[in-house]
Amino acid sequence: MLIFIKKHFNWIVIGIFAYIYVLFVGVVPTNYTVTAPGGLTPLDEVFVIEDHEMPNQFYSVYVYSYNPITAFQYMLLKNDETVVIRRPTIREQENTIIDEYRQGQISKSVSYQIALIKAYEMAKVQDDTIIMDYGFEGLYIYDFPKRLDQIKIGDIVKEINGQSYEDYDPQAFFDLSDHQNVTYLIEKEDGTTYEYTYEQIAGDVSFLFYTKYEIYQAYPSYELPGLNSTVGGPSGGMLQTLSIYVSLLKLNIPDVKIAGTGTINSSGDIGRIGGIVQKIYTAEYNNVDVFFIPEAHYDEIKHIDVTYEIVPVKTIDEAALWLYEAYNG
Repeated sequence: MLIFIKKHFNWIVIGIFAYIYVLFVGVVPTNYTVTAPGGLTPLDEVFVIEDHEMPNQFYSVYVYSYNPITAFQYMLLKNDETVVIRRPTIREQENTIIDEYRQGQISKSVSYQIALIKAYEMAKVQDDTIIMDYGFEGLYIYDFPKRLDQIKIGDIVKEINGQSYEDYDPQAFFDLSDHQNVTYLIEKEDGTTYEYTYEQIAGDVSFLFYTKYEIYQAYPSYELPGLNSTVGGPSGGMLQTLSIYVSLLKLNIPDVKIAGTGTINSSGDIGRIGGIVQKIYTAEYNNVDVFFIPEAHYDEIKHIDVTYEIVPVKTIDEAALWLYEAYNG
């Protein structure tokens, strides 16, 4: 054995280093995260409207995110135009997997609420038997500096500097906070409240909030089986609203595959989202016919060749009008 080792020593050393190199690039993580094309979520499985059939032509779209990737994955993907590789933000580095899950569930729940509110309000213009009664009830804490261990994702801000949410609309209440030196009255999941005075220090990420709405009455009634899924996020808001709107008014939609991405706020504005390029490719891979996007993203994706029709819109009213004129005009 010793004779063999001495005779082949150089090759053995080379082999050991090669093995270590392969192990390193294949297993050791880098400081990069990747976003890649994902899949579609059928929206007829997300909402149930009493005595109304949900259309099966509508889909929201999601992407896959991997963090961190290995050196080998980085080498494989760095020239792939369908993915984006970047370094994680400070906020992403601070958050745990549980944090990200909780955030995704909050943003999804709020997106569902706003989709219902806007769809019912738009449908009521055509059918005055439809009822939607709702109210603003504070701000969900979505993210915050993790050194503040008393605060939890999902806690609800009820007062800012002694001013109650009851006296403000959502934007005006949010504007009360300068995020640097502020006192919050916060409600926990169990209903108890506590006061927290926050003073910003160097390196802190800012507080992020989501508006909390409560729907008091809706006719026809609804159920939200989609809340039980693990897929989270707010970017399905536009398509969720459209699918509910079509269901409420029983609009005629042909046998086409309609997907899209875009957040929606209580004013009906369609907002920007993450991973727009990856979502464009996801739609292509899933044989979509029509794909709605926020108009603000159009310049980022107009160079990509796709086989479907892209519909950029600024508001949910524009999207609903496009649907009506395309299929019911």
